Amino acid sequence: MHLLRLGLAAGFVFASIGAVPSFAADGKDEFRTFIDELADDVAKQGMDKQLFYRAFEGNFTPYTRAVELIQQQPESKFSFTKYSASMLSTARIKKGQENFKAYHDTLQMVSDKYGVAPQVIVALWGVETFYGKWPGNHNIIRSLATLAYDSHRKAFFRKELMDAVHILQEGHITPEEMKGSWAGAMGQCQFMPSSFMTFAADGDGDGHKDIWNNPKDVFASTANYLKRSGWQTGKPWGERVVLTKILPPFKVSDRGLSEEMTIAEWKKAGIKAAKGDLPAGTSKARLFMPEGPSKKSYLVYENFDVILRWNRSSYFAHSVLALADEIAKGTDS
Repeated sequence: MHLLRLGLAAGFVFASIGAVPSFAADGKDEFRTFIDELADDVAKQGMDKQLFYRAFEGNFTPYTRAVELIQQQPESKFSFTKYSASMLSTARIKKGQENFKAYHDTLQMVSDKYGVAPQVIVALWGVETFYGKWPGNHNIIRSLATLAYDSHRKAFFRKELMDAVHILQEGHITPEEMKGSWAGAMGQCQFMPSSFMTFAADGDGDGHKDIWNNPKDVFASTANYLKRSGWQTGKPWGERVVLTKILPPFKVSDRGLSEEMTIAEWKKAGIKAAKGDLPAGTSKARLFMPEGPSKKSYLVYENFDVILRWNRSSYFAHSVLALADEIAKGTDS
């Protein structure tokens, strides 16, 4: 989630632009001096600088891999078909259905509290980290400190770093367990530290918000994020449509999303549901044409936009919601 949205409009393959991390021969010494400066800031904010140092696990050298990755740029992107095939694989659907059943009672309690369907919670978990299997094993503090030292978004990463130290200070996780992506996204739901500070929830009342190890906290945090981002309980996210005539000109974003119009306006433009009927004409929707008007098209509603607030990739949003539908199909009793 909450990865940095570094150009992730649709799921890119990254290609190196030949940039090399700017650490000179004495860069390690300079980086250690920078860490000491950060430690002083930690102390000024009333936090334990020794806890901060401990989080480096004895390695006070820059994490050059993080700098290499952030200095890469999107060169080409997966097709919608290829991306969807990966995110909606038989294995991911099957595992999602199994987890839906295994955590049924917990998911239902979370759903009742936050108004988010259980299958959507499970689907986000599945797309982000394959149900907690691949949360990332990078040292969050070292990665963020490196990017705060050498990246084009130094202030952003410095703020994320301080939020990460706050999380440690509050005792939600130990320094040794604070792992995640190279860019700082943490735990089974891949929250950036700032997202954790805003949306993380204690799902079992033990006083901790452990999105690394505790599925109850993962589910509650995910649902809380969606609820506070505007999730509409019981509302559809979208549906397949067919284009019965040439569409009038309208703006389409680089994510394949049109401007918003009412259902009545879309009907007038020749849009029909692939199955059944479109909803009443007063609600608004956008046309999603990930591979152009000659391929699969969808009308998407507000809940689709809520997932876009989690991750700006329209491919990601569609995959999460389509996976949720598949999970629900296999768990109907």
